[in-house]
Amino acid sequence: MVKLKHLRHPFQAARTAKALLAIRFSMWMFARHGANRFRGDARYDLQNVTHGFAPRIDGMADDTELLERICAAYSKAVQQQQSAPEAYKATEWWQDVRQRSLGPVMHALLTRDIVVLRRMYRNFFRDTCSAGLLGAPYGMSKAYFGGKIKDVHRHFYLTHVLYRFDYWKQETNERFTLRDLAGPGVGNPFGVVIDGTHISVGSEYAHYCAQRIGSHLVSTDSTVAEIGGGFGGMAYYLLRDQPGVTYLDFDVPESIALTSYYLMKAFPKLKFLLYGEEALTKRALAQVDVALMPSFELEKMPTESVDVSFSSHSMSDMSSEAMAEYLKNIDHMTRSCFFHIGKKQASDSLSELISRKYDSFKLTGMRTSDWHSHKVSGAGVGGAAGLAASTIFEQCYMRTVASRNGATKTFG
Repeated sequence: MVKLKHLRHPFQAARTAKALLAIRFSMWMFARHGANRFRGDARYDLQNVTHGFAPRIDGMADDTELLERICAAYSKAVQQQQSAPEAYKATEWWQDVRQRSLGPVMHALLTRDIVVLRRMYRNFFRDTCSAGLLGAPYGMSKAYFGGKIKDVHRHFYLTHVLYRFDYWKQETNERFTLRDLAGPGVGNPFGVVIDGTHISVGSEYAHYCAQRIGSHLVSTDSTVAEIGGGFGGMAYYLLRDQPGVTYLDFDVPESIALTSYYLMKAFPKLKFLLYGEEALTKRALAQVDVALMPSFELEKMPTESVDVSFSSHSMSDMSSEAMAEYLKNIDHMTRSCFFHIGKKQASDSLSELISRKYDSFKLTGMRTSDWHSHKVSGAGVGGAAGLAASTIFEQCYMRTVASRNGATKTFG
């Protein structure tokens, strides 16, 4: 058995080397394509990448009280999650992320090591504490965060970003400028600097989602609930551009902790509710601007307390049993619209579940989305197989019948 174990290492090393070679070749091809595709485009300046990856840590403000509050909420959530129903346990994918990358930040949160936690969170765009939510292109931290970035890596990243910028402009009908993508600068973000504006990684997609959600809000004091909000990227643009909106996020404790830091730093004047501070009631929700909760708190949401529920990709990794449980809660708390973005299999499962069990929701809009395939389709790299593997659907379900009280309502 020992001999077989030793024999595996050369094969594993060979597979790893082959995979790395394939990645480098793909990056080189895409970089070469971008240099040709964007030749003459004023935005295609490699210095935009150099400036976008330059460190910009804010080390001035005293955030001890904020971090203490986050640690207290995290500890309570982790303890309670042990007795939560199976549907609200972390997926296998997230458990793997925890095991591989999140040990240090989980330890800092549980032991309330504020010094270490502050160091990680102030740099979370580049630190492993955001693993699973953020990371350098292809995971090449040394190549992008280790000092001078090679030209091939700058060409690759800039090409990817410009394709996404152009797709963002198309999908938002060119109603915005790149300045609208500017973020709060929390967490030492990386990205590009164009015309003096730093635009962090993924901001165009987050802004797009916030605009789509905003189009479904019927009043300035609406409530939006997100299932799996990542580090709070979409929430930032929603809260910035839709003043008066109440935002709720339900996610695994590690993501909620990071989201709490990001949004509380970005919006110091808003009132936040973290787990364990107060029961999740209509009265509590009416008194806060933002509530950030572990997923199992969905069961406690008041009936029809949310105008729009939203999920981007988080439901794609769920088991069928977990998806059914989440959808039951979405139906219970949502009075107007459920907007979902996810893989084809998850979208099909949701459609089947809703048509079978929740006929008061009607599918009013469905379309394929190129947000996660545009980097492939735009460059022509990957072919049909690559496009098929990355097909994403956007679905909008509107509440048409308020069956709980027997009255018929039409929304939207």
